[in-house]
Amino acid sequence: MKRSKRLDYTLVAEGHAEYAFIPAYLRLMESKFDLQLVRSKLGFKGEKAGKSKVLKEAGSIFSVAVEQGHQMLIVGVDLDKADYEREQIEHTKECEMLLGKLGKVYKIFGEQIVHFVTVQAIEQWLGYQSHRVSIGKSYSPHSLEAKTQSELKKLLYGEKDTGSIVERVAKKIAENADFDELAKQSRSFAHFHKQVTNFLEQYKTSST
Repeated sequence: MKRSKRLDYTLVAEGHAEYAFIPAYLRLMESKFDLQLVRSKLGFKGEKAGKSKVLKEAGSIFSVAVEQGHQMLIVGVDLDKADYEREQIEHTKECEMLLGKLGKVYKIFGEQIVHFVTVQAIEQWLGYQSHRVSIGKSYSPHSLEAKTQSELKKLLYGEKDTGSIVERVAKKIAENADFDELAKQSRSFAHFHKQVTNFLEQYKTSST
């Protein structure tokens, strides 16, 4: 039996929810593309790093990841505010800032980098799909941008948002999510999802 092609990736993100949601999302994507996606131990798993630490250390972490032969480098931060504009100017500016912080790593290895900026926070992505695990209701596209981070966290985690609770909820939602639907609900997720899809399509057909 032919083994699936392996892809090693490194994830650098702000907190517990990202480290639960994104690997679970990628496990579903790997089955779609018949790939074996393996996350490296690099990054901030098990701690709430925050935006400043991600921006400061992502470049050096990715340098190590490249030396270790990791093919996909994923980095993301929260926008920490709403962006109602059709063109999502604030989201675009934050993406440019994020990539700029990677410096030479982005200039040299930009084709290996997938980036995301969640409008408000990653809880916006989770909130749209929370109805699939009977946590929240069904929300219309772009409607959760009006809710603050604190509102979204209370909606998803209740009064307690400890690391273990956040990870459990984020993982459960990701494992039951309809990502094509989420891409229609959240433009910031669509931006990320398109990059991942394109990367995996190209990697699957590459000769390496």
